[in-house]
Amino acid sequence: MNKLMDWIRRNQVLAFFVLAYAISWSVLMIYSPFSHQDPTGGVLVEPLVLFSPALTAMLISGIGEPLPRYERDRSRWIAFVISWLLSAVVLILYAWKVYQVDEPAVVVIAFGILAFFPAWVLSSAYARTPGIRALFSTLLKPRGPVWWYLAGFLCFPGIPLLGMGITRRFGGQAQFYMAHLPFREAAFLLLLEFLHVFLMTGGINEESGWRGFALPRLQSRYPVIVAALIVGYLWALWHLPLDMGQGVPVAWMLENRLLWNPVFAILMSWLYNRTNGSVLAPAIFHAAMNAFGNQFSMTTAGNVIFIALTVSVIVHDRMWKKLPSNHPAVYQYPERVGNRYGSDLTREDVL
Repeated sequence: MNKLMDWIRRNQVLAFFVLAYAISWSVLMIYSPFSHQDPTGGVLVEPLVLFSPALTAMLISGIGEPLPRYERDRSRWIAFVISWLLSAVVLILYAWKVYQVDEPAVVVIAFGILAFFPAWVLSSAYARTPGIRALFSTLLKPRGPVWWYLAGFLCFPGIPLLGMGITRRFGGQAQFYMAHLPFREAAFLLLLEFLHVFLMTGGINEESGWRGFALPRLQSRYPVIVAALIVGYLWALWHLPLDMGQGVPVAWMLENRLLWNPVFAILMSWLYNRTNGSVLAPAIFHAAMNAFGNQFSMTTAGNVIFIALTVSVIVHDRMWKKLPSNHPAVYQYPERVGNRYGSDLTREDVL
């Protein structure tokens, strides 16, 4: 056990990717052959897959920086209860309006249980273990100016809408797929979809791991662009079993995972760094991307704008350089790590 813990502390990023992949891929491979026989099982299996980045990051953060523990107080449980109530309301509304499940008791029980996952992640901002608290604190106590969070939210649907407008201006075809709905209903469904994604399928469940855990540790060793692309491609590859299970066409899978995932990974890294290492910023961007991006036609104009924005932030922020070692978006390895297993690793041991 001592050797395993020391290996994890010395190889935190590698351990994170190995474990996140192992959890999600193994669960999918075991469950997929039986999914057609018991589709309701997906309600219980899906969170293990989707939250594998956040839960893995939580585990390794606790191992990497276990001491000194914060004093026990009520903040963690107050945050958990509030987060659970809000998450449960969002998930139950989503099941009712989107899944159109008409069995109230089943919905309340099933989605009340699922709400424990985002509630546990959010309330970890007040965890007693310092490594876990540092990782999740910016979900509830974000850093940096508010306009960076607004920018992350408005990239979607802003750029797709602009691309649609340019396309139509020059005689092309582009559409908003919810245009047939009344404005209020469309706005409510989009907001509900955003909140659902933020809590369960691409917001805090993924970004706590990819950008919250892996990126700052990689940025302590590599230039920003290198760290962003390492995370971007490994994030993309993590989706492979999900894509295959959903029958995503190979051509689109390759384009999306090899081109667009790295592009968006750079933009999310940019937002993470601009907000001084706040995981809330990429979580908002990721949630907006998943919730709004599929509601608009993909256009050449929109794609060009995204690529131009990516190139501009690379150049403007000189992402080919390393961030200063004291930058808030660079992980600060503890000078010395003591723990109950008797290990006493120094900073140099894990760098």
